[in-house]
Amino acid sequence: MRRCNSTFSAMVFAGCLFVVTIYGFGYVSSIGIENIYLRPEIVAAMGVNPTFDTFQGSILQKMAFRDPNILPLYGSSEMSYIRDFQPARIFTPETGFTPFLVGKGGNQTLIHVLNLAALGEEARGRKLAIFLSPQWFGLGGIPQLTFQGNFSALHAYEMLRDPRLSSELKQEIAKRLLQFPGAYKDFPFLEKMLADLVQPDWSSKMTRIIWAFPTQMEYSALTFQDAYKTIMNVNKPPLNTVSQHAGSSKIPKDSTSRGLAINKTQTLIQGETSEYLRLDWAKLRTEAIEEGKKSSNNNPFGMDNRFYLEQIAPKLQEQKDSDKNAKLFPSPEYEDLILLMKVMKEKGVKPLFVILPMNGRWSDYTGFPRTERQACYKLLAQMVQAEDFQLSDFTAHENDDYYLRDPWHLAWKGWIDVNEALDQFYRE
Repeated sequence: MRRCNSTFSAMVFAGCLFVVTIYGFGYVSSIGIENIYLRPEIVAAMGVNPTFDTFQGSILQKMAFRDPNILPLYGSSEMSYIRDFQPARIFTPETGFTPFLVGKGGNQTLIHVLNLAALGEEARGRKLAIFLSPQWFGLGGIPQLTFQGNFSALHAYEMLRDPRLSSELKQEIAKRLLQFPGAYKDFPFLEKMLADLVQPDWSSKMTRIIWAFPTQMEYSALTFQDAYKTIMNVNKPPLNTVSQHAGSSKIPKDSTSRGLAINKTQTLIQGETSEYLRLDWAKLRTEAIEEGKKSSNNNPFGMDNRFYLEQIAPKLQEQKDSDKNAKLFPSPEYEDLILLMKVMKEKGVKPLFVILPMNGRWSDYTGFPRTERQACYKLLAQMVQAEDFQLSDFTAHENDDYYLRDPWHLAWKGWIDVNEALDQFYRE
């Protein structure tokens, strides 16, 4: 009898230990990573050397928001295409802040809804910038396969588990997420939780109780995966980048990370004398224009020479009037933008919306209706301003020289204008 009691006690203890492990393992592993591996200079360096795991996970994004010397930037392919005068090439610790880049091709508004909804209290009161690309706002919004390839189940779980988000907003987000059933083939319990949230009746409450443990197992596995991938990526940033963000690399006077002219000033921060380098935007803009002149002189669209020769010239005639039936209305992307702004309001972040232009000369050549473009630009600006968020609108520059390297992406002078707006926004 005593042996049976001992066996039963051991089984109960093992069961309790298993449950505690499932519920606590993800949290403990995240805390361990944050305190052992992720020194501030490592987080900053990883922020300017983005990887897919940066976008899919939560640890790095949350750490970035805890550092007042980092400005998180959210967008799409312009965040992972680091060249020319992109923010990662301009801003360093010596200039006052560094960017933390979140985005790649296919990251549209709904992906960033989840990115921000997954953040915790560290985001409250913090500044960030989000880049809006008009080409997102096509008739179908984000395509099914594009969403599946960029979807983070971890972010969806953390959205559901955040007590700071209202039930009404969670329901709106869940309803939209369920329009992409292919995203949940590997996450069946997450799909059940989303479906139950959309129809909050007594049966759904019972379902949540029944599936609570397997749901927790699925979530814990995702948090462990985030921790593991973060460790694997810690050593990826170049050592010189980590050294620079640790402050051991000093930018010489009258230089920047690109070797461009700046002015050195002193300012008083929190009662201590702090020295940083203030960028000379006039000289940077001159340098950008000169580089743009040399790099975009073989085509009438202001595009990068190499891009034009490799991607445009071989099929130039085929592209004539190919977009004459293109539409930017109606699009579910506008509703996704409303969701994003609701998340921002409830999270208490301070965003700057950056509206990017399309390449006007190329769009005219392909027949993309100017009225559609202008209406989209106008509506995006109105939506942002209606919520009293800060706005930097660059759509008036769609025909400017040295602004875009291809039909969509900023370059040269375009990046300088945006960077100056980011710098001003951060220092306000």
